[in-house]
Amino acid sequence: MYTPTSNNSQDKNIPTKKVTLPYEKEKAGKKAKQFLRGPINYLQLVKASNLPGRAIHVFIVICFLYGVTKSRTFKLKSSLLREFGVKRCAGYVALKALENAGLVSVVRRNGCNPMVTILEAIRIDTLTENKERGSL
Repeated sequence: MYTPTSNNSQDKNIPTKKVTLPYEKEKAGKKAKQFLRGPINYLQLVKASNLPGRAIHVFIVICFLYGVTKSRTFKLKSSLLREFGVKRCAGYVALKALENAGLVSVVRRNGCNPMVTILEAIRIDTLTENKERGSL
């Protein structure tokens, strides 16, 4: 008699094969063809990389969405953050850090994804002033 908790050696010897359904292949193909559209402002990237936590990951997702939507304002979906290895709570913390750094502005509403707007590029003289003061 077979019980799910028993260790049958016969069950271990059964070969298994993952089957990919046609709609899964189509979905995987679309993801493989996506890319990060440039240009990405170098100074913004540097500023985001010096922020704590997953801020650089969230900034890359924001740059990706900017390239896809061709708009500076869009919804930041937590499902897309998960694809980049960012959990929802960590994403919100990183988004707040990006907002405090002056890279994005965010409109939050209860029960909705945040609306993110990429702010204008950082000027080089602003960055050098901040370096001289000791902060980025």
